Amino acid sequence: MGGWPDDFFATTPRLYALVAEGRARAEQRRFRLTGWHAHTAASLERAKKIPALTKLIDGGDITRAATIKRTPDEMLSIARRWSVALAKGPGREG
Repeated sequence: MGGWPDDFFATTPRLYALVAEGRARAEQRRFRLTGWHAHTAASLERAKKIPALTKLIDGGDITRAATIKRTPDEMLSIARRWSVALAKGPGREG
């Protein structure tokens, strides 16, 4: 699943399941985006007139994550989690 070997033995079964689910979602999204890219590239080859880039991007799910409205508390929580995750680099305990 990636990561550091020591992290595997430090995780609970619930946390392991959450990580596995998150990675599976990320892989599914990557697969859908790859299909979207292939379809768009093939369509553009046949197009007589190339549409504006904003029209192409708005049609895919690339911008969906950027449009989620977050409260200040949610953003603070995300920042704290990133801070903890970054402080736990390889070979560090935290």
